[in-house]
Amino acid sequence: MKLSTRALLYSGLVFPGAGYFVVKKIVRGIIAFLMTFVGLVVVMVEAFHKAQIIAEKIVMGAIPIDISVIREQILVTPGVFSTTVVSVVSAMIGLVWLVGIVDSWRLAKQEEARV
Repeated sequence: MKLSTRALLYSGLVFPGAGYFVVKKIVRGIIAFLMTFVGLVVVMVEAFHKAQIIAEKIVMGAIPIDISVIREQILVTPGVFSTTVVSVVSAMIGLVWLVGIVDSWRLAKQEEARV
């Protein structure tokens, strides 16, 4: 398998920045990994916090077990972070992933051209 294909698949399917390790750009890979990891921690903390509050309401009988009601509660339940922060972090994760895919593929193509 060509180096560019392997870098593309690693970045696209394994984890953002994984393609950098294929092309031996370790620092870039670590930066992409850490940015994604921190972003995922923020999103998971937010999701866990809201899930705990909604689950307590369900157990206490304050809201019924109905998907439309639960969906509404997800939107109105206050979280740890503002919705703007969660949106920006989510966009950052997607951007890091996309840049990692394209950049690791580009670096691998350059390496193939040298050989």
